[in-house]
Amino acid sequence: MQWFFFAMLSHPEVRRKAQAELDAVVGRDRLPDFNDRDSLPYVNAVALESFRWQPAVPLGIPYCSTASDEHNGYSIPSGSMIIANIWAFTRDTDVYEEPERFNPDRFIKDGRLDPNMKDPRNLIFGFGRRICPGRHLADASLFINVASVLHVYDIGPPLDANGEPIHLEPIATSGFLS
Repeated sequence: MQWFFFAMLSHPEVRRKAQAELDAVVGRDRLPDFNDRDSLPYVNAVALESFRWQPAVPLGIPYCSTASDEHNGYSIPSGSMIIANIWAFTRDTDVYEEPERFNPDRFIKDGRLDPNMKDPRNLIFGFGRRICPGRHLADASLFINVASVLHVYDIGPPLDANGEPIHLEPIATSGFLS
């Protein structure tokens, strides 16, 4: 959620577009709920881009190979530790144009979620038998929090003594956990 808030501070046009969609679909008399999810493609795209742009676990959970293997010409001896570079997957320029830029529109085509765009949820939660058991909860939680926060609040940068917006720079390091 922290990177979602930073993205909304840095990209007011994204915030306004998502808020307009929420106003049109949900109205002003209630909060968004899970029944609204399919009718909120742009809000979904904001959540997807939040997952992709700054994955919570930039390096995946370590695996240990149980047998020798070969992958793309590389020999992987039995007992090798293998760590998926989630950060690199979500920054693949063959998949995501301008991957450093927060851009929810990359997931939208003809006003709907683009089924041909690689879904970052298939990357960020790990793989195989050790995939994150809380992935569905995390996905639902991010969606409903993004939708609710955008529906209720205007998120803007802090102001200086003269009332001017303060430009914020992200200061973060990525590691095993971000």
